[in-house]
Amino acid sequence: MSHAHDIPDGVVIRDLADFDARSGSLPERLLFNNRLLIVVLCALVTALLGYQALGLSLNAAFEKMIPTKHPYIVNFLDNRSQLAGMGNSLRIAVEAKNGDIFDAGYLDTVKKISDELFLFPGVDRPYMKSLWTPSVRWTGVTEEGLDGGPVVPDDYDGSPASLAQVRLNVERSGEIGQLVAGNYRSSIVLVPLQDRVAETGARIDYHELSRRIEALRARYESDNIAIHVTGFAKVVGDLIEGLQQVLLFFAAAIAICTAVLFWYTRCIRSTLLVVLCSMVAVVWLLGLLPTLGYELDPYSVLVPFLVFAIGMSHGAQKMNGIMQDIGRGTHKLVAARYTFRRLFLAGMTALLADAVGFAVLMVIDIQVIQDLAVTASIGVAVLIFTNLVLLPILLSYTGVSPVAARRSLRDEIIDAADGSHSKHPFWAFLDLFTQRRWASVAVLAATAMGVAGLVTSFQLRIGDTDPGAPELRPDSRYNRDNAYVVANYAASSDVFIVMVKTPQYACAHYSTLTAVDALERELQQLPGVEATSSLAGLAKVANAGMNEGSLKWFEIPRSQDNLNAIITRAPREMFNQNCDLLTV
Repeated sequence: MSHAHDIPDGVVIRDLADFDARSGSLPERLLFNNRLLIVVLCALVTALLGYQALGLSLNAAFEKMIPTKHPYIVNFLDNRSQLAGMGNSLRIAVEAKNGDIFDAGYLDTVKKISDELFLFPGVDRPYMKSLWTPSVRWTGVTEEGLDGGPVVPDDYDGSPASLAQVRLNVERSGEIGQLVAGNYRSSIVLVPLQDRVAETGARIDYHELSRRIEALRARYESDNIAIHVTGFAKVVGDLIEGLQQVLLFFAAAIAICTAVLFWYTRCIRSTLLVVLCSMVAVVWLLGLLPTLGYELDPYSVLVPFLVFAIGMSHGAQKMNGIMQDIGRGTHKLVAARYTFRRLFLAGMTALLADAVGFAVLMVIDIQVIQDLAVTASIGVAVLIFTNLVLLPILLSYTGVSPVAARRSLRDEIIDAADGSHSKHPFWAFLDLFTQRRWASVAVLAATAMGVAGLVTSFQLRIGDTDPGAPELRPDSRYNRDNAYVVANYAASSDVFIVMVKTPQYACAHYSTLTAVDALERELQQLPGVEATSSLAGLAKVANAGMNEGSLKWFEIPRSQDNLNAIITRAPREMFNQNCDLLTV
């Protein structure tokens, strides 16, 4: 009688007494000879990381969505504090459905909305703009000289005379197309946002901000008023809000995968074990993220789906190997060890290749993509433990049902009458491609499809191909709001800022402004540019105004005294405090 350890893998061993527990590789012996310890450790890790997962936050950050090492972005971030609220901002258009904005009820609604938004956490309040903010002013040429003031005057009382004065002030403000629609049917409340809430130092919670905006919309929308909201913060808020539906899809995916796997195996216990181990991998992933200082965002939230799907795929392979060995009469523990020997290295190699593939995304210098790469790599890595180690060990305890084990070998059953195999027609069809004639046709077809795919790939478009936010459906509320703003205003949420640096206090010198004016004329000719704004353009308008409104003086004045007088009335966003940075 041969020794137990001389029995080769794959030989049917019905009794554990015939199997040498010392056989197999060192990892196999360490794992399967200490099965209970491994299961207990995995249970403890799952409980710990499940608790850690409760602290996982779901948010996004403006800076994570942009390539921070790009020279343009580096320049923006270096000078962000001096750009007067430009960058991450919300545009809230308040529309008058049954008239124009010069209505007491409409203006009162805009005032209430503006006052509420002013107190929202994270708002960069000094640079917020609306018809009611003091920074939105008008300037006019009168017989006594230049005159000006806030668009909504201090003595406004809602009377017809006050409304007429507001209309006149709006027409002289230069805000038509910017804060006021050209058809006078709506106006914008511009809300610049900071990176962090000033009172607490915490990052802006875009989900909570979006909920506040929706609550504000629900309060003030009526038969007479409509509200349209655009901006990065609202896109992210809508994405996070939609993740509740994603959770429903996740539940549906689990149910569908479970049903398909059970249809294949007809074994409820092994099916549930595969699903359990795949879910354990997801729990480990979600627990490791906050432990390592990461969070989920609207992009990486898809990774748990991916991890679950990969876990189901590898788990089904392990279960199928064990099921077939048990069907041949092998003891369930031995079957689990045989399957571990055959598939562990191959499975680990496949998972490591997946992890490296995701890690390659790290070369893309956008943090949200890099976080996605790290999240996916962590998720694939934990599958090595949950699906390549834990699953075979659990199956070594539970085994599979006898009916499922016999069914797994149905393709190997030989017909007693003629000695032929009973095979499903689909597999019989696929077997044809092992013959030269059929294989040649398949290779030629694949080559033709590859060439067609290569030619078509040259037509691939990169970037946003549709108006609005590409992450959302074209008919989503946000994209409808965006379409409204683009159709009614000469400015969109896409603002290109050119920063002109000068020596200190030289931003208003004639030589500087003439160079900026030449640059602005060039920029105005570029396709897609709707409007430009700069201190040079303001200087020409102001020079004409200071000369009785005569357009003969529509030019940058050479007198530095005149330029100094103009810059005192210029909007804060056109230059910085030290007058060494201009924006176009």
